Order: sequence, then C-alpha cells, then structure tokens
Amino acid sequence: MQKKKVSFQGLEGAYSDLVCREFYKDFDTMPCESFQKTLDAVTSGSADLALIPVENNIAGRVADMHFLLENIKLKIVAEHYKKIEHHLMSKKGGTIKKMSKVYSHVHALSQCKKNIKKHGFEPVNFIDTAGAAKFVRDSNKEDISAIASKLASEIYGLKILKKNFEDKKENITRFLVFSKNSFKIDIKKKVITSIVFNTKNAPASLYRALGGFAINSINLTRLESFFVNKDFKQFSFIIDVESHPEKKNFISALKVLKSFSTKVRVLGFYVASPFRK
Repeated sequence: MQKKKVSFQGLEGAYSDLVCREFYKDFDTMPCESFQKTLDAVTSGSADLALIPVENNIAGRVADMHFLLENIKLKIVAEHYKKIEHHLMSKKGGTIKKMSKVYSHVHALSQCKKNIKKHGFEPVNFIDTAGAAKFVRDSNKEDISAIASKLASEIYGLKILKKNFEDKKENITRFLVFSKNSFKIDIKKKVITSIVFNTKNAPASLYRALGGFAINSINLTRLESFFVNKDFKQFSFIIDVESHPEKKNFISALKVLKSFSTKVRVLGFYVASPFRK
C-alpha cells in the first residue's frame, strides 16, 4: 500500500520538513519550490496534505501566505506550533575560528544577528535554510557555514559547530495544514475556525462585522488585515475564532459578519493545538 504524502516548501531538511516528520510520521514528505506548488500538490492529488508556516513570534507573519489564503480552495485541517532551533554548521573539518561567512534564509539570519556579529561572520542571504546547508556541503570553500536545522545537518553531512545559535530561545513558528476536505471533529472539542472576509465600504463596518462574535461570547485569537489589490483601496481580514462552526452561537455570529461584509469564507476548522494551553 502506497504511503500518504505531505508536501512542504523548501528542500529536504527545511524546518517545514522537520515538522512534517514530527507530526506525520506515517507520511512521506514531498519538497516543493514554492508555497503555491506546495498547495497545488494537494489540489492535483500528488500529496494528501500540505504544511505551510504562517507566522513566527519574532519575525511576524510569513510573506505571501495571506494572498494565497485569499483564493485558496483547500481547507485548513490542523495547526502545529514548533520551537525553532537554529544550528551553526560547516563541513566536517570546520571550526568556528575558520569561518568567515554564514549562509541562511533572511529570517534565520535576523534571528541569529547578535551571535553572527559576536563571531564576526559575514551574513549571506540564501533562498532557504536547507538550501544553505546543501550549498555549504557542495562548495569547495572551507571557511563558510550555514544556519539550519539539525535535520539538515544530518541530511547533508555537516558538522554542528554551535547548537541553538539563535539570539532568543523562545522562537516559535505556527504551521497550518491543508487538505481537499475538512475532517469531522467532535463539537465538544476545543476548535479553532479560520475565516477570511472583506468588509463593506461603510463607517464602522469592521466593528459591526465582528460584533456578532462579542455578542455570542466567541473569542477571537487572531485578526489580521492585508491589501488584495495594487492601489491599496481594498483589503481583506483573516480571523481565527475559538468555536466549532456547527455551534449555534457561531452560526449567529457568522450571520452578523455576513451582513456587514461583501465576502465571507470559512477557510477551515481544526482542533486547537495543545500549545495554546
């Protein structure tokens, strides 16, 4: 029987790959070039699930994902939080004193900025962390290093020079999982429902649109806005609410939201991660 697959953006050894392997041990992981191709793999049937990072407590929200969520046809079916641990690595014979440059994704470099400066390394932006590790492995230079995951060091045969190279130890990334169809969840469980909507062009429309959740005692855990066109005249909102979509108070709140919006779409609902506790 063929194993199920979960797609992710990046090369083998990327942090998304690490999260896929941790939470979906019975799946094969599928590397993809972009977030769009990661999602397309599920749409086409090449993968069963897609895992995408959406926000980090240090770097903020992940660029481009909001625009994909605006028109996505897949459903969000799970969320996972993962502590990100950056490791400094080089070829087997390397030492910290030998290093002059360090390669990694711009977010990883920014999250290790103080330690990079402390050691006098020249930071070099790379497309992703796993790609940086692969680049160091394939290079004929002996004075370059990469910042990536422990998994990347194992896959590309690199030596970890310094564990936990990040400046702040509480570095958490939230990942969302996408599928063609929603999963059935017991209405009694703690559930998060994600919604994208556009408000009407009227005074206090956002306040009124969200008022239904307050009246129905539903907690919002996330509210973000983003522009959906180039002239900055229209923007959408994404909210996460603590409620199962089949509950009566959610249905009432959704009616209020719709009455003050031009478009409302439930992106998915899923069991709240234990991290939220």
